[in-house]
Amino acid sequence: MTNLVVVDRLVNEPRLKDLFAALIDVVSKVDMDQTLSLLAEHARNLTRSHYAAIGVLDPEHNDRLLDFVTSGISDEERQRIGTLPSGRGLLGTVISSKAPIISNSIARDPRAVGFPLHHPQMHHFLGVPIFTTERVFGNIYVTDRRDGAPYDEIDQAILESLATGAAAVINNLLLRQALARAEVEDDRARIARDLHDDIVQRLFAVGLQLQAALPTITIPTASSLVRQAIDDLDNAIAEIRTTIFELEATRSDSARAEILDLASRLCIVAGLQHHVVFTGPIDTVLSGATKALALNVVRELITNVIKHAQANETRIEIGVSDVLTIVVADDGIGISNQPQPGHGIANLHAKAAGHGGTFSISPSPLGGSRAAFIVPLG
Repeated sequence: MTNLVVVDRLVNEPRLKDLFAALIDVVSKVDMDQTLSLLAEHARNLTRSHYAAIGVLDPEHNDRLLDFVTSGISDEERQRIGTLPSGRGLLGTVISSKAPIISNSIARDPRAVGFPLHHPQMHHFLGVPIFTTERVFGNIYVTDRRDGAPYDEIDQAILESLATGAAAVINNLLLRQALARAEVEDDRARIARDLHDDIVQRLFAVGLQLQAALPTITIPTASSLVRQAIDDLDNAIAEIRTTIFELEATRSDSARAEILDLASRLCIVAGLQHHVVFTGPIDTVLSGATKALALNVVRELITNVIKHAQANETRIEIGVSDVLTIVVADDGIGISNQPQPGHGIANLHAKAAGHGGTFSISPSPLGGSRAAFIVPLG
């Protein structure tokens, strides 16, 4: 079919009105998860397909999927399938070729890698990439038209149009998130200055006044109370200084900053709320190979939460003493309810053992799972 014929058919295509309505619907959303779910649903309906999905690339590894949003598969079916696609096969080919792909026999296509146990059998495939300003964000794909017919150029043109509109919406969402993050970082710097120049100095002055007055206090109980107040002030000052250090680390190339940046980029793309907590002299201890290990483990743990936990929130704790401790907890379905833990779990066990440490998973106070990676330092 020539391009002119495709254009002529597309102009007269009844689904064009539905395509415009879908794009208007998507533009109105401000949440990334909601946007991707809606896009998958519109892709399935516009192409009259049984199934649709959007694969989101890991910004750290462009050959690996970070998130996978489906339409046409129930939550129960998805749990039975287990591990989500990794970005190989036809999905990976769409990304690597940066071009649309139609395959009207998945089983006989040499680019396909087959389906996992409990996965619905699919025969026809149509996939297109989603390009944002800086990179390939991911892909939209659909399988098996409801009428049993193979996909054609009109289906491809409709899905490409949806992907183009989706890219504009996703770009806008990512820009909003980046601007919000920049505003937050500016606020953090201002708060850090205020804490150091005002609050800490005032508390320090109060502590000095109490210490100066201590020798004049003759009542034992009163003296004890003042000493306790001085200790409490010292502890408060130490905690505030730790907070100041963390606030000021966001724009540097320190281990803290790199971990914060990594967590933010992964979680923002997946629409996952996250909180990062540091304890100990992180930037002094984590450098070179040790920092690389910490970043790799944090990346793997967050990726596992995004892929498997079905979580809305995660808490990331990194501490250093004589050991490096990395704990990631989430409010998802819990490890015992995951039908097939991913390869990442086995990798983390092996990595911890290789460094003379341990890796474990237990129930999380947030309601999901708590993964703890602990290895000796020095």
